[in-house]
Amino acid sequence: MVERLLTPPAFAKRFNYLLLAPELAKAMVGRRAPGEVSYAESEQSFTRRQLLKVEKDAIKSKLETAKIQANYVQQINQQLHSVIDKKLLQTLADTQDVCENLLNWSEHTTNLIDLLATPSATISKVEAIAVNIPWLVDELLKQVNQPQYRRRDARGDVIAVDTLKTALSFIGIDNVKRVIPALIYKQTLPLISDPFPQIKHKVWEYSLICARTAEAIAKSHKVNPFEAYTLALFSQLGRSAIIKLYFRLFEQVHLDFLRHAQKAKLRNLHSALVQLVPDPKRLLPLIDEHSDKAALHLFEYMVFKRVGYTSAMQQVLQDVLPEDADPLTQVLQQARYYAKYRMLKDNNLFLDDENDKFIAGCAIESDLLQKLHSQTLHQLPILTDL
Repeated sequence: MVERLLTPPAFAKRFNYLLLAPELAKAMVGRRAPGEVSYAESEQSFTRRQLLKVEKDAIKSKLETAKIQANYVQQINQQLHSVIDKKLLQTLADTQDVCENLLNWSEHTTNLIDLLATPSATISKVEAIAVNIPWLVDELLKQVNQPQYRRRDARGDVIAVDTLKTALSFIGIDNVKRVIPALIYKQTLPLISDPFPQIKHKVWEYSLICARTAEAIAKSHKVNPFEAYTLALFSQLGRSAIIKLYFRLFEQVHLDFLRHAQKAKLRNLHSALVQLVPDPKRLLPLIDEHSDKAALHLFEYMVFKRVGYTSAMQQVLQDVLPEDADPLTQVLQQARYYAKYRMLKDNNLFLDDENDKFIAGCAIESDLLQKLHSQTLHQLPILTDL
């Protein structure tokens, strides 16, 4: 992908681990958790050095046994993930099922985005479609009733917002065009991703930074800001689908393997299986290879009438060089690049002069870049300004 050409491999790998398992990304640059010591500094290391003098043979035997066991566990992990990979790709091939059941995206959702893309969108028109999406109604009411947004009457009593129309009016049509797409994307993220609970938060943060960056730079490319904002968000639907599927399938396939081991009384296999957990190293290649393809297939299935997501995603997948890409594609690529930079920087994952090297590859105009640097981009847009 063009994005891979823009992003140095070492940074890309570091960023991918930041999204899936931040502690692994920190380990890549030698960061330690507060209070953590290295093995060489620990008492266990000191004891081991003393033991090596008198128990070399015993320790060597233990290490060899541990190595054999680790290799066996890795073989089982390989077999388990071969099944997961196959099932995941089979599921992705059914775009309708992914769209409607996995991501909970309906025809009403597509119609709502098309409406929001038009200058004639009004609160009444939005309400007429949004009322058919129950989870969205609940989420909008939840948002406007948060403590920081509560309004009070003349006596100081809280005015509860309990209808969709009131909530939409409270937000305002301009803000609705940002809030609703963000909430639509957010609900596609996995609820459970143990033992890596940060995934849904980090992917949400990345998608939001992409979207707000795309909106900010859209006018400089003569691109519609709403189209840029929503493309940046929804281009991550493939990532959401793969992550959601992976954790769901890991649980299912892992349980099937365990049941087989118990039924066949295969103690070694069972012992190996209980050590296995979802593996970021197996999930990352699936995301890299299939997420943008899945997003394109979803766009083709959704059949938007007012936005040009499909053409932009096709160019992303065709490795069109930035200078030859359409303006909307350029906005998407630049927004993704800046979002990576921003998250690596905010999480202190640059070493020495890497920060300057990375940002030097960003094609965003310097004045816009300075504005982006000064903004908080990872929060739900506009609601923070209500």
